[in-house]
Amino acid sequence: MLPLEALLDNQLDNPKKQQQSPTAVVSQEKNILRILCCNNSAKQSGVEPELTLSTALTLCPTLVTLQQQSASEKSTLQRLALLAYNFSPTVIIAEQGLWLELSGCEQLFHGYNQLLQQLQQALLSRSISVDMGIAASADGARLLCRSGFQNRLPNSAELQLQLQATSIRKLAINKRQQQSFQQLGLDSLGDLLALPRAELARRFGTGIVDYLQLLLGEKPCRLQRFQPPASFHDLLQNPQGIFSKQGLLFPMKTLLQRFSLYLQARQCHCRTFEWRFEPLLGEPVSMRVTLSGSHNSWTNLLDLSRLQLDRIALPASIETIILTSDDFIEATPGELDLFDSVLSDNATIKKRRKEGKETESTETHRLIDSLRARLGPEALLQPALGPDYLPEKAGKIIAAGERQQPAIAHHGLQPLWLLPKPVSVQMRNQQLFWRQRLYILSGPQRLCDNWWQTDQQRDYYLACDAEGARYWLFRQPDGDWFVQGLFA
Repeated sequence: MLPLEALLDNQLDNPKKQQQSPTAVVSQEKNILRILCCNNSAKQSGVEPELTLSTALTLCPTLVTLQQQSASEKSTLQRLALLAYNFSPTVIIAEQGLWLELSGCEQLFHGYNQLLQQLQQALLSRSISVDMGIAASADGARLLCRSGFQNRLPNSAELQLQLQATSIRKLAINKRQQQSFQQLGLDSLGDLLALPRAELARRFGTGIVDYLQLLLGEKPCRLQRFQPPASFHDLLQNPQGIFSKQGLLFPMKTLLQRFSLYLQARQCHCRTFEWRFEPLLGEPVSMRVTLSGSHNSWTNLLDLSRLQLDRIALPASIETIILTSDDFIEATPGELDLFDSVLSDNATIKKRRKEGKETESTETHRLIDSLRARLGPEALLQPALGPDYLPEKAGKIIAAGERQQPAIAHHGLQPLWLLPKPVSVQMRNQQLFWRQRLYILSGPQRLCDNWWQTDQQRDYYLACDAEGARYWLFRQPDGDWFVQGLFA
């Protein structure tokens, strides 16, 4: 059912209705269109795989036919693999299916049966048809696949009996070997395993022995593990069109839930993601959402997308919604503590304080993102320290939440407020004068910047007047004095 369910998985036009109406997927073989798979409604009308399209339409004139799309099948398997990462660290995609290695996950889920039950619930929420097999090896699991989900782990004796009772015809061997086994009177895998392996290798080659060792788990699996792609790309389509921004929220929610699974599987956070809304006719519209902090929750991402969606103009009818992202940072799970159950009281207090700080930081980033999504990226700015020593160049204005390089540490007493430009200080009778007489309290503190270009050496002093007000002065090598800042 994968070719059919993969096509429905990307459709917004009431997939449940399409599942109720007679629907089939066709593929072309030697210029002949044949039925690849169909739903139960089509099967009740007599439609079945391998029938020609003309015969199927004769049996069921109302049959809805869809062309097979290998790309959709691949995308669906990748989405299911991301879902499977919640249950197993080892996921393999092969032969239009998934393999999950459950070994080592028993303690995390408090038993294999609990793991299988939770996996079943996750697949039911995706409306996926499942054929399932469990064995001690990947090849053995494929061999024992049968219709329906198995939510109980069989014991070793049961698995051995099931493998031995498996028909020879199900083995992944060539037809010539199958015919040879049948001529020898071998009907099941148990009959084949009863023969000496040296004799099997002599008569049928070492390949059959290697296959049996993989089947029994005596050799490690050679299949390549699934790795999430370096970038995320997913889409949903509605051939009937979406005519309002409110109607976009449900498909955007679905795509963001898939995106959240992707981020969780890669153990990373996104910094930006982009929406693309494509109409049936006309130019598409794009919308980029920028994040100031680490977010993996699809609810937060949806709120930010909705706020920013209100600010843009969209086509009258949208057929395709695309979500992409390739800007990620590695997640650091600082809240994970292996010894949480044995923490002392003092350590628990410290941990709660740390969690409170992290929560406050998260709320700050969420506020920044919300304001930027509602008002635009240019409406929110923040002051920051730059990589310069000179005070008038050390401060700069950057976008809110923007990541910056570490600033140069400034030591010594400095005022919070600086004058727009340094103002010259007069010298009267060997006494500093700016509005009134100034008296040096401390200094100098030497600052030297851009020595490789121009000599910008300054000696800074703390001064005061007769009323006690504090001033920040500097003297240049030529002897000129300037006041640059005032203390509160």
